[in-house]
Amino acid sequence: MPILQNHRHEAFAQARAKGTRRDDAYEDAGFAPGNDHAWRLEARVEVAERIAELRAARADLSEANVESVIAALLRLARASEALETPAGVREARLTLLEACRLGANLAHDRDTERQKRII
Repeated sequence: MPILQNHRHEAFAQARAKGTRRDDAYEDAGFAPGNDHAWRLEARVEVAERIAELRAARADLSEANVESVIAALLRLARASEALETPAGVREARLTLLEACRLGANLAHDRDTERQKRII
């Protein structure tokens, strides 16, 4: 679902997806406080769907870690290479370079953590 056309509705959905209380999100979005209509806005189909979409996106991000990103990059590299086109091979190379860079950063971070534990 794309961004809501009404910018106040979008601001409300963004705030609710982040976990802000309903009334606080309503007021922060620019609506008059205290009129107890926040629940109506949240019940609107397009707003409810947008909140659910934003929450799902946040959940996906919170589950991401370096290992899963590297694995996804390697899958992408294999798929790009399977195209057997110059552009596919180039994309595979760039993707593999990025995976190697992330792997090296991960190894460095782990070594740093080990050193801190030893000291």
